[in-house]
Amino acid sequence: MNVNDENTERDSALERVLDISRRMAENRELQPLLEFVMQQAVEFSGGQHGYLVLVEADGTLNFQVKYGNPSDREGQSVSRSIVQQVISTGEPVLTRNALEDDNFNAIKSVLRLRLQSILCVPLRSRGKLLGVLYLENRDIPNAFTSKDIPLLNIFAGQAAIAIENAQLNEQRERFAAELEERVRERTAELEEARWQATANWEAAMQENHLRTALLGNIAHDLRSPLNTVVGALDMMKEGVFGDVTEDQVLWIDRSLTATRQILRLVSDIFDLSKLEQGGLELYPETLEIGGILEQTLGIAEGLRQNEEVELAIEMTPDLPPVWGDSDRIQQILVNLISNALKFTSRGTILVRAELSDGDTLLFSVADTGEGIPAENLPTIFDRFSMADLNLNRRRKGTGLGLAICKELVERHAGQIWVESEVGVGTTFYFTLPVSQERVK
Repeated sequence: MNVNDENTERDSALERVLDISRRMAENRELQPLLEFVMQQAVEFSGGQHGYLVLVEADGTLNFQVKYGNPSDREGQSVSRSIVQQVISTGEPVLTRNALEDDNFNAIKSVLRLRLQSILCVPLRSRGKLLGVLYLENRDIPNAFTSKDIPLLNIFAGQAAIAIENAQLNEQRERFAAELEERVRERTAELEEARWQATANWEAAMQENHLRTALLGNIAHDLRSPLNTVVGALDMMKEGVFGDVTEDQVLWIDRSLTATRQILRLVSDIFDLSKLEQGGLELYPETLEIGGILEQTLGIAEGLRQNEEVELAIEMTPDLPPVWGDSDRIQQILVNLISNALKFTSRGTILVRAELSDGDTLLFSVADTGEGIPAENLPTIFDRFSMADLNLNRRRKGTGLGLAICKELVERHAGQIWVESEVGVGTTFYFTLPVSQERVK
């Protein structure tokens, strides 16, 4: 073969390698790619059998693909010594007849398998050894020559790049699948937790509704006999049933005080029950606020037992009428004043009304009492709030008054809040509409 023929043959082989490389680059799935690489390598080189061996992360050898030796399993028909030499050195190994090659004829696998022509080249991509291509021909000595090595190295380099890309693609797909599975599992867990939380919330609401309804029914049934007791004690004190002594009056007053406290508790429970169940009707109308404040002050004076505490009212001039339920607005103010009286030993409790903006009246009840600790303020209006309960236990209250105030204010489309400083005093604020805005 002359030089021109050799050049033509080399160019043709190189063109075939480049064509195979393009086809390898188009294959993104690892296993089909490995099988294609192995088949093309054997056919391209003139080999008889072939193995594509990958090096795992832990260094173990994975005889991933074989060609032309269907009876072989797990690479038992290959010289592992030669494979390991290529992996260790990173250099190709060529032997034209392993049985006669002093470098290999003492290797047990060469003798056992009667190996002859072997060409083994590394698969390397970006400096990383991925594995080896192992080619052999047991029938023909000198099946491979040193001229085959450069082209097979080019082929192996292109194959290694394609294999690494396919491995990365497979890894990405595996990670994506694992992530999707984790997201699916987490979503299922969250959905189960959401369902359980909803079920628990609904059960709690149902239980709370039943408890509130029961308390409301009990409170309703208690109010009539308690009012009868109060009425009877009042008549007894007035001597309707006969003369009473001073000692008897003293005990009647104590009984009246205790009974009225129970009656207030029962009334609070009944009102809260009605509010929670949406059964408390409001009867809004246009109201002059001055009259409401005067009536409220009269009721509050009856609650005041400490002469060192004064009650006062302030109103800015020309306040517009308020839109609301007269009895319930008065109940809000009385509850706030009653609360202030419990915690004020001396000074003034000031009830103030002013125009906040064009359609809102701002009310405030300010005292000079002991104040509320900052940590109790966020829950002060909660139903059965521990802050409210603890404060009222020390002053013989129900602990429900502020929760009722909040419900009533919000039913009037208003807002309620509190500002307080320990040792200085507390101010409760609430707003009400001045126009005939629909009340909830």
